[in-house]
Amino acid sequence: MSAHVDFPVCLRLRGKRVLLVGAGNIADERSQQLVDAGARLHVVAPRVSPTIRRLAEEGRLELSERAYAPGDVHGQSVVFVATDDMAVSRAVADEARALGIWVNTADVPELCDFTLPSVGRRGPIVVAVSTSGQAPALARLLRRRFLEQVEPGHVRIARLTGWLRKRLPAGAERMRLLKQLVEGEVGELLVRGQRRDAWARVRAALETFGETR
Repeated sequence: MSAHVDFPVCLRLRGKRVLLVGAGNIADERSQQLVDAGARLHVVAPRVSPTIRRLAEEGRLELSERAYAPGDVHGQSVVFVATDDMAVSRAVADEARALGIWVNTADVPELCDFTLPSVGRRGPIVVAVSTSGQAPALARLLRRRFLEQVEPGHVRIARLTGWLRKRLPAGAERMRLLKQLVEGEVGELLVRGQRRDAWARVRAALETFGETR
């Protein structure tokens, strides 16, 4: 039997309508992640935690303190389910799939159109580990270990290259310059915290940018 393999993606949910059905610890984590991603989140649950209530009071999500009702998935880009009630989970998944809306049901792989990796962040750097839904605890363990390898200098490199990508014209020369900044001496200096020396080399590289065209 061949192993199931997920296709990893990073969704851009800013401004997208997203439904979360359920409450509890998993819903708390999901809701915080989704509002941080800029989603227009609607939470539906008979009872909610202080975390979700606070986010609602801050205007960061819409809250309906009631049971899930048919039609709640209409108009949503993505649906998340985090409830222990299998009948509710199946009803939400069935309705979402009938409308062509992707759904993730916590701890019920057969009701998932996609799985969620264990995620850690350092500035713009995202470390995500997935076991295709088979071993979430292992994914969390590995994510913590990998995230420990991300130094503040790596965050500076990511922000610097992002800043340069917005200001330099696209093309092979920009690609070469950014690769040199990441893999060369500038990257090493930033990782070591020698920002002044790193910026001196960046300025020198920018002064010659375009001369070979």
